[in-house]
Amino acid sequence: MYKFDVKYTLDNYFEYYKFLLVKQRILRDVIFGLVFVGVAIYFWVDQTEATSGNIIPIFSLVMGLAFPLMNYITVPMLKKQLKRREDEINKTHLVVTFLDNQSIEEDQVVYENLTERAPELDENGEEKVTENVFKLKYINFMAVKETKGLIMFYLDRQTVIILPKSTYEGEGSIEDFKQFIRRKVNPKRVKFLNK
Repeated sequence: MYKFDVKYTLDNYFEYYKFLLVKQRILRDVIFGLVFVGVAIYFWVDQTEATSGNIIPIFSLVMGLAFPLMNYITVPMLKKQLKRREDEINKTHLVVTFLDNQSIEEDQVVYENLTERAPELDENGEEKVTENVFKLKYINFMAVKETKGLIMFYLDRQTVIILPKSTYEGEGSIEDFKQFIRRKVNPKRVKFLNK
């Protein structure tokens, strides 16, 4: 059994969003930057009437240089936004248990949200019953990625279970857990850092 008892910190969220904004999009940003620079060069090299003038090539060159840097510019703003939500982040408490059983029904991930919340009321003013325990199958993970301090399990492009490595409490080491995940999730979907 592999278990994470997660109480998030501001740094955990900041690392995730930095990964999302910078590392995850860096290739896309570089490609767009090269396309813009290519348009500028084409306009300056081609001397036909259709490509005369300097407005489009200058704009393209500026965008070609600025586009890869845009996400770096948003990082300080992101940190400020997260700082405003720090109390909410600190209250979050999850326990995620990765089970390894012979039976397919028992071979699952149990996700428990233990975060204390104010009760929600339905239209009749009665307290809503909210589900706090979810059971997932290993095939539900679209991708598994790793950063220096996090392991992220993607259920889809928008839904990610973020597990700080420092919250690991399971048997064996974090490297044992990573080997376990490689066995349970399609290896093509798993991207761990090289040792």
